[in-house]
Amino acid sequence: MKAAEKYRRVFGSVRHLKDQISWTTGLTNMVEFLAWEPKQILGITKKQYVRQIIEWATQPELAGKSVEEIEHAIIKKLNAKMHDTEQLETYASQRVGICHPREAVRRVKFFSEDYLNKEFDIFLSLCSDAYLDLFYQQFIPFESSGTWSTHGNSGLFEASTELKAMYMDNLAYNHQANVLVANELKFNGRKNPDQLLKYCVMYEHLLDKGFIDKGAKFLLLFIGGNALEHNKQRLADRELALCHKRPKKYQHLLRPELLDIVDHLQVASITWSALIAFNQRYLAENEVSQVEQKLLRGFHQSLKSKSFMHLDV
Repeated sequence: MKAAEKYRRVFGSVRHLKDQISWTTGLTNMVEFLAWEPKQILGITKKQYVRQIIEWATQPELAGKSVEEIEHAIIKKLNAKMHDTEQLETYASQRVGICHPREAVRRVKFFSEDYLNKEFDIFLSLCSDAYLDLFYQQFIPFESSGTWSTHGNSGLFEASTELKAMYMDNLAYNHQANVLVANELKFNGRKNPDQLLKYCVMYEHLLDKGFIDKGAKFLLLFIGGNALEHNKQRLADRELALCHKRPKKYQHLLRPELLDIVDHLQVASITWSALIAFNQRYLAENEVSQVEQKLLRGFHQSLKSKSFMHLDV
């Protein structure tokens, strides 16, 4: 049984991007992220962790010792390692090595782009349709109608679409307006060198598999700590130049039909600070429920605590 089949058998699947996903799925995706990326918790990879334990357990001074004595010695070494890597300042640089649970939480909360992606998944899934209409209409024209559904990068998305090696961050889809938005989140980093073309491959796949409707408008929205390049023609020219330099690796990105999707695609960019400013205007100018007020203000609080907001620290 393939991995995708195993996943669908246990967790179910979505058949169309219009399918509504519960916000609690975002919590599942958070656990999934940590389970598949244990380095975020351990401080080192699982393989490195196992090797370290083996090295400690097989040291000459432990030869002939009981299991209890070996266990005591290893726990003592482990505690010493965790003590050495723990930082007691919020934005202090990370030290290499096995980390204490407090240190693991500090790293993901303030420094992890992947963790921010999961927070954004939950945030977006709880936003009202009215909010999402106004937010996305800044970048792409469409009539305010219908409901939005959102999808994070997860086993559920991959197993349902069977779209492999497409590490998108978050998708927002309005079936009635026939608009697909790919939200690409960054701390302060640049876009990947082939990212625009890969998103076009994703659009093509979702259309072929019936997950979006024909003619769906398509926006690639970069959200980052700094303003990101969003001139589509320049981005496309650079990516195509890269692909032509390495045609064997990138031949799947040089197909003429993919270039038609590039023409159809719209690209835009907004900073996290500008997103917060938009949300503050939205709160001031609209009748907003208490729940959505708490949602927006809580997300602002989390964003403002991220390390990229404190680069001068």
